Amino acid sequence: MSYKTILVHADRTPAAEARIRLAARLANAQDAHLVGIALTGVSRFVLPESIALGGPAIAEQYAEMHREARAALEHFDGIARAEGVASFEQCLANDDLDGGMALRARYSDIVIVGQTDRSLAVPGSRYDLPEYVLMNAPRPVLVTPYAGCPDQLGGHALLAWDASQEATRAATLALPLLKAASRVTIVVFNGHRDQERFGERPGADIALYLARHGVDAEVLGQPLNIDVGNGLLSLAADIGAGLLVMGGYGHSRYRELLLGGATATVLQTMTIPVLMAH
Repeated sequence: MSYKTILVHADRTPAAEARIRLAARLANAQDAHLVGIALTGVSRFVLPESIALGGPAIAEQYAEMHREARAALEHFDGIARAEGVASFEQCLANDDLDGGMALRARYSDIVIVGQTDRSLAVPGSRYDLPEYVLMNAPRPVLVTPYAGCPDQLGGHALLAWDASQEATRAATLALPLLKAASRVTIVVFNGHRDQERFGERPGADIALYLARHGVDAEVLGQPLNIDVGNGLLSLAADIGAGLLVMGGYGHSRYRELLLGGATATVLQTMTIPVLMAH
């Protein structure tokens, strides 16, 4: 299993360069086709005549949004060429950010987006691009931190295992990254409390599954008295992990918004790339 089409979000934020470079190097490692997508932010449901009826001010704003998207793609193009990516393309999407990303993600093997930097958000704008793509595209989402994103993956990977459907999908869809990792650790928090779910040796079954795919992983069982999100990030820092793999939104979205949860905690405070699947 490998990624053959990689989709990366290209925008004009300060973190975009590191994100695109990471995507380019992953494309080289996987011999994959790389697609850089920039979105104008104008909904595909807005008709051209509606722009014209809005007057000169609306038309200029519309043109500026297109200029920004084209500039982001030129930046993407320069990085892809500098990194020697053999196969890549630009995609200028006249669409809103989250809906356009989720739509295009259906034709890729993995989607790479940036963690939301709320300090750059425009008042009234949406903050949840990673969450939206995760919930609306049947693809793994690799979220890169806006501060300190590495140029490539391949170091120590941490897999969060709770035997859920989401964690199973994450582990399976992350196989190309886990195979490339120099070390893989599977963590099971409080596994002894639920032998019906985890079995007598929590984590052993998923470790055996990964071994059959050529991934040699060690299992780490730990008690946890804090919330899972902070527990994962703390452990990742302690063991020097450069990638976290986990299921996303184990509860309903409504409950997750009310109660917080590991997904929200990790996406808000992550400092390493995180691959999530729902």
